[in-house]
Amino acid sequence: MDKNNLQKVKDFFRKEGFYVVLFLCLCIITTLGTVYFKKSRNLQTDPKKEENNKEISLNVDDKDVSNNMQNAERVESTTNKNTEKTTAVSNTTEVKFVNPISGTLIREFKTTPQIIDDEGNQRVLSGVNIKSKIGSEVKAAAEGVVETVGVGDVEEGTRVVIKHANGLKTVYANLDPKVNVKAGDKVTSSTVIGKVGNTVKIFGDKFGEFLNIQVINSQGKQVDPLKYFSYKLK
Repeated sequence: MDKNNLQKVKDFFRKEGFYVVLFLCLCIITTLGTVYFKKSRNLQTDPKKEENNKEISLNVDDKDVSNNMQNAERVESTTNKNTEKTTAVSNTTEVKFVNPISGTLIREFKTTPQIIDDEGNQRVLSGVNIKSKIGSEVKAAAEGVVETVGVGDVEEGTRVVIKHANGLKTVYANLDPKVNVKAGDKVTSSTVIGKVGNTVKIFGDKFGEFLNIQVINSQGKQVDPLKYFSYKLK
């Protein structure tokens, strides 16, 4: 009986052996293909995930850039405000002027031509003239810095120009040529800058001995010195 079964098996493989081998080969190929496909799939990056990662990265960068720009704008805005405040404080700085010399007013401030001599010649004169004796000490009207020292126009003679913190300038003219200060010197209301002289010659004896005082605003225009000084007309 065993011989019959063995014979049947031999006959089966002889007739169907090809198909059995083919089936086994297909199974092996399918198994290998499945394994390879899974490995390949694991190695590949999901495009959607990669795209999402890029978007997240870009979003983070955009936020950083936006924050940096906002911070920069805030810094610039703060700087501008501080600058504006500083400018405002500078422009509104109050400087108290004191009379640089004792005396009386002998020529008022005018913007129209004035008679300058006995012959009737006229000229627009700057500032005011204060009656004072030659040799009298002249002090700075307030704290400031000497801007220029030298000879001015014919109606000024030797003069000293002082710039003050509020943007105003004071001019002291008809001084003695030997002044006590030079450009760049810091002065206060107690600083003697020079003495009354006789360096203006065009007036003759019309005004006698005097000190010429001028005030110039931050726009470079002459203003009435009596807005800042206290002198009474003779």
